[in-house]
Amino acid sequence: MKIAKSEQNKIKRYIRLDQLLRDADGFTLNEILADSQMDNISKRSLHDNLKEFEDVFGAEFDLCAYRGRERLWKYKDSTFTIFKQVNLDVEMIREAIEKLKSFQGDPRYDWLRFYLSSLEGGVENSINVMSFDTNMDYTGLNFMESLAQAIIHKYPVKLTYKPFGSEAFVTNMHPYHLRQYNCRWFVFGYSEENKEIRNYPLDRIDSVEHLSKPYIETDIDFDEFFDEIIGVSNYRESSVEKIILKVVKKSINYIRTKPLHWTQIELKDKETENHCYLQLKVKINTELKMLLFSYSDAIEVIEPLYLRDFFRKRIDSMRTMYEV
Repeated sequence: MKIAKSEQNKIKRYIRLDQLLRDADGFTLNEILADSQMDNISKRSLHDNLKEFEDVFGAEFDLCAYRGRERLWKYKDSTFTIFKQVNLDVEMIREAIEKLKSFQGDPRYDWLRFYLSSLEGGVENSINVMSFDTNMDYTGLNFMESLAQAIIHKYPVKLTYKPFGSEAFVTNMHPYHLRQYNCRWFVFGYSEENKEIRNYPLDRIDSVEHLSKPYIETDIDFDEFFDEIIGVSNYRESSVEKIILKVVKKSINYIRTKPLHWTQIELKDKETENHCYLQLKVKINTELKMLLFSYSDAIEVIEPLYLRDFFRKRIDSMRTMYEV
């Protein structure tokens, strides 16, 4: 049975509202209503949604947060999310769907993809109505099961790892999490040699061996670990920064439907005839820089100034490279 359009909109709105309320600075009601993903609801409907967050999901709001005379809405505990309170069966289904993404593009799972499509009436007379862009020749997938078993059963492994342009080395690792980004898989874990959390792309691993020694556990919540970054590089010594971007209006609708990061909001007071302004709250890493570069002249970095200067220098270098 298909979910009604109104219910789909409500789910999307609740996801976005939950994200905004987790922001440590908070937002006024008008700022929440101005968000492009809030479905043009009324202030009364927003109040009803907030009340439901309290009554149904157990949300507690910070009652002392103000900007001048305007109240700021945010969770009392910024780690709270309503999606930890939903029915366990729904959460298990969501997690299963996420895990199935790792098999997209693998012909061995055609039957499962057809079955999932049939639930939405998307398959008729055995016609394939979907296509996938996963790299079927990705060399690291053969280590997926070994690493997943090490995470589940909590034992360390010895990795033989070959970086680009360097000699292979052996490292003892206590694996905690597997994540896919940009068609590559990464394993996150504690490196005994570096005495910190490291990530290793699976396509650079040559071997994985079980180690019979005590397993070092972690208290890291990997759902939250990725909240403050784009991609996989979370530099623990770095802090979340406020990033202001100037976007040409011909590109803004695409960015609205595919946000750069879940913290993305539009700064309506800065909007001009030809440009919109976006704000992100995220750690600056290589993946963020590459993402912004991918938009070419559609996005201009305004703040922070050192990030703007990084792009200026890189563009100057590219200009020299392409001179005829």
